[in-house]
Order: sequence, then structure tokens, then C-alpha cells
Amino acid sequence: MDKIFENPTKIFALTKEGTRELYDNLYNEMIEEDKDVVDYQEIKAMTTGALCPDCNSSHVIKNGLQSGVQNYRCKSCGRQFRVTTGTFMYGVHEKGKMLEYIKCMSAGMSLRECARIVHISLTTSFFWRHRILCAMQSFEDNVNFFGIVELEELLMNYSVKGKKKRDKQDTKKLTKKKPTKVAIIAATDRSGNILFKKLEDKRVQADHISDFLKSRISDNSVVCGSNKNAFKTVNAEHIKHKEITNKNKMKSGIYSVSTVHEKITDFVGWIYYKFRGVATKYLTNYIMWFVIKGKYLVEKIIEDTGRILNLAASDRRAWERYRDLMSQTYLINNI
Repeated sequence: MDKIFENPTKIFALTKEGTRELYDNLYNEMIEEDKDVVDYQEIKAMTTGALCPDCNSSHVIKNGLQSGVQNYRCKSCGRQFRVTTGTFMYGVHEKGKMLEYIKCMSAGMSLRECARIVHISLTTSFFWRHRILCAMQSFEDNVNFFGIVELEELLMNYSVKGKKKRDKQDTKKLTKKKPTKVAIIAATDRSGNILFKKLEDKRVQADHISDFLKSRISDNSVVCGSNKNAFKTVNAEHIKHKEITNKNKMKSGIYSVSTVHEKITDFVGWIYYKFRGVATKYLTNYIMWFVIKGKYLVEKIIEDTGRILNLAASDRRAWERYRDLMSQTYLINNI
């Protein structure tokens, strides 16, 4: 494959197979050419076109370099911004270490192991993980379902893991007001597409299911759900002429929810055995990590490093999502 950092325009003409090869070899090429994540961020901006973070205009021009990073100026509103503005790399000082950090994440290392190998603090390791995971949430837009779609409700305990309680009064207030359960919709089809979504509610409702499936399923799909009330009350009109099959009507060997139950079991085991549980505040990030592991990654460290980097670098609103996450209280709806 031609070296993309020598001639970035080559990426415009890549086939689907060539693009996959690019991601699989991206880490090795970056190491060989001594490139960092910001260098790749510039290539992503070139392939998709730079956009103003304020007015979203594509009428931008290059405006010199600042600390070695490309600057742009919007001709519509006058805003000046860097190639990293709005991305998961915005404000990162030790940009040269991020690629190795992503490699450590791909290898499944803990926060402490990542911090030790990359030579950053444990706090920075935590923040970097969630910068990357916030950027990966854009993958949700790529998930669609076909044929037989299985749905189920997953209820997880509300968690404030990692929260420091200042005094007894704070502890009493938190214990009194916190929710006990968090509802998640889990969905999969027979083609391997999978998506989990955390809801700001204690239980899954019929409207949640309708919104979740809207524009995600193909024509003539069959949706298999359990016999819980939310799934019983969903009908074809909710999701535009899709057939609904609840647990009582399922035909043995054709319709079932066994596949989604397996995915739920895998997810719960992954959360509680690998991470020993995660705070509900950060649950959406870990959900998307699990979805991407099952759908996008290939369980090979080098290949997955390139794929994660490409996915994270594709999201130009990752910083906003990360900033909003870190400013949230632990309690749902700011209770």
C-alpha cells in the first residue's frame, strides 16, 4: 500500500478492501514514519473537509501553524481553529503518547497498566480513556438491523463507583435520592449487528423501543421481544409496518430472543469481571466500547489500534460530548 502520509490524496481512491487494509496497517505505518495522532487527524480533515466548529461551514482556509498543528480560519464567521478543535485530541498536551495509549487499550490493559507503559498519571489515563470512548459513540449511527431482530430489556444497578463522598450529609443525600436501577435496550439481529442503549429511565417503555428502532431496521423485518409489558404494547404502527412477535407467539427454531440474551450475558460479565463494575455516569461509554468490540474490531492489537484511532478521529464533536460527560452529576436528571 502507498504511504498515506507521503501522499494523503491516495486515500480518496481506496476501495472498501483497501480502506480496511489501511486501518489494519495504520499503527505500523505511523510508527515507521514517526507520526502522531494529530498527523492522522489532519489527514481525516483533508479527506472529509475541514468544518468550522461554530457555524459548521465548509468555507475554511488554512491559516498557518501553531505549535506544529494546522490552523484554519472560517470565511463565513471568522472563527479561527485548529485541526484538533472539537476532536478527542483537543487540549491534549502529550499528543505523542496517545497512539501508544490506544494500543494499550486495544490490548485490554487496565488504567494502571496503560499509565505505567505510556508514562502518564493514573488520572490522565482515566481521562484519555473517556476521551476516546466519547469519540467512539459516533459509531452508533452506523448500526442498522435486518431480518429477524431480537430485543430485550437489561436492568443494571445504579452505581456511583469512584465518587468521593465529602461528608456524612453528602452520603445520606446520595443514598436517599439515587435511582436503584438503570434501563438498557439491547438489540441484535442474525447478521451480527448489535446495539445497546442506556435510557434515562428505570424501565424500558414502548415509546423507547419505537424511537430506538426508528430508521434502524429494514423493510419486512420481524422484531422479537420478550413478554414484558413494554414489548407487548409495541405494535406495527409504532415502527412503520414491521411485524412484532412477542415471546408468547414465537415459533421454536425461527423466532427467539436467545441470541440477544447471550449478548447481554457477555456484556454483564465483561462489565463486572473485567472492570468490577462501572459508574452509571460512564456506562454509555462502556456500552459503545462493547458494541464496537463485537462489530468493528478483530481482536488483534495492531489492527484494532488503527481501527480505534480512525473511528475516534472521525468524530468532530467528541470534545463536546466528553466535556458534557465530565460536567454531569452522578445522579440521573441532576437529582
